Amino acid sequence: MKRNQFLAKTTACCLMTAGMLMAGCADTFDGDETFSGGVRNATLASPVAEGITVTPSTDGATMTIEWPVVYGAGGYEFRLIDPNDESQPIVNDTIDGCKVTIARVEDMNYRLMIRTLGNDKLNNKEAAEATVKDFNTFTAAYASIPEGDLYDYFEENPISDTVAYTQELTFDLVPGAAYSLRKPLNFNYHKVTLRTTDKHDYATITLADSANFIVSNDFTLKYVTVNARASVKPFMEAYKYEEDPTEDVGITKPKNYFLIDYVRLQNCNILGVSGNLFYDNNKSWAVVNFMIKDAVILMSTVTERIKNESFLAFQGGGVKDFSIVNSTVAQIGEGNSKYFLRYNNSVRVDRLGWTTSDHTTLTYTNNTFYKVASGQWANYSGISNYSAYDLQNNIWYDCADGQIARRMMGNGRLGNGSTWNSANNTYWNNGEPSDQSNYDTGFVLTTDPAFIDPEHLIFKPTGAEQVEKQTGDPRWYAFDNLAQ
Repeated sequence: MKRNQFLAKTTACCLMTAGMLMAGCADTFDGDETFSGGVRNATLASPVAEGITVTPSTDGATMTIEWPVVYGAGGYEFRLIDPNDESQPIVNDTIDGCKVTIARVEDMNYRLMIRTLGNDKLNNKEAAEATVKDFNTFTAAYASIPEGDLYDYFEENPISDTVAYTQELTFDLVPGAAYSLRKPLNFNYHKVTLRTTDKHDYATITLADSANFIVSNDFTLKYVTVNARASVKPFMEAYKYEEDPTEDVGITKPKNYFLIDYVRLQNCNILGVSGNLFYDNNKSWAVVNFMIKDAVILMSTVTERIKNESFLAFQGGGVKDFSIVNSTVAQIGEGNSKYFLRYNNSVRVDRLGWTTSDHTTLTYTNNTFYKVASGQWANYSGISNYSAYDLQNNIWYDCADGQIARRMMGNGRLGNGSTWNSANNTYWNNGEPSDQSNYDTGFVLTTDPAFIDPEHLIFKPTGAEQVEKQTGDPRWYAFDNLAQ
């Protein structure tokens, strides 16, 4: 579906990861007046919220939570929760100090509760109530968009020409709100993220028949549900420039292609895509990092709406590093695309601005694919000599012609400069395993994943091998169904 001095001279250092105490050290209180601040026979208060600080580490992996000392205390009751799931605290512990370091989760809402504990030796009583402080790990927003039509919002609130094209602009959507998009939305070479600020309560965007997202620089969708059933356009479409973009708008062309650093669909539900998920408009665009993560994509494909025969279609360009992780892609329409991901055959990593030793990477990890593509999967022959493939724990069910690994390699010919790493993939086609053993050299699962009810979008595997290895999209081991 994102740590100082205690009792004046007592020091403590605690390292906690994911709520578990990993290491700790603290001098014990010896009852001396020096350590108590002279506080005795008192009912203590909890630390004031204004004095609590939360500081992320440089790499963002951890955060340090620190609060002012309460003299005469016997420690602190420390509780950290996700306010949407109070029954499973992230941390619930007693801290002998005023600082802890814990794992930091990106894009997370937190609620911190600190209560001062009493000290029997000083006859000090514990605080009656905990201090509560809410904080989050979302990156700062450039603007918040009220409920309504996104096209109208940007028409009325255009991004100023004075805003640097190198700046990443995050626009917040209201949790649970209903948005519409009546026309194609173009951000004019700006880097844009559209996200809901509560990943437990996605905003919904409903596309009109001619509406889609125009990508001309870095673009991210996070924590949203998009109803694309009415749209006849590619869901995302690279800008069809008439004049070449220049570095003045933040676009570089080190070799043969104009580079977009990333396109990301993260924690999204995208429902009813009838054409391409992405189409480059047959222009010389190359996406450096194209990522689909923790997403559900339901394709209601109308074959004649598919451009360049591919769900992800790079007719004029390609991708350096493609990854799809913990996601489900299912075809529920009458039509289909021929390919899942297709590059222009002239794309090579050295023609994007790197050397051939840098490799193009293709990563598939814990995904469920159902009836996706017909006859092919990919055309990687142009990059097969310079690619690093990593396929782990995926399920392909009635996809293409079942020859997934062979197609990825470029018709089964792994290039001399390429690498292949794989394990626990299932290739199930027309009621039997598709033999990929000559291509997928890892351990392949050859039994039926036996989804509970795929025709009604219940993709929970019941096959013994798949359950043992926990393969496919992990969400299906926790949830049985997905509302359309």
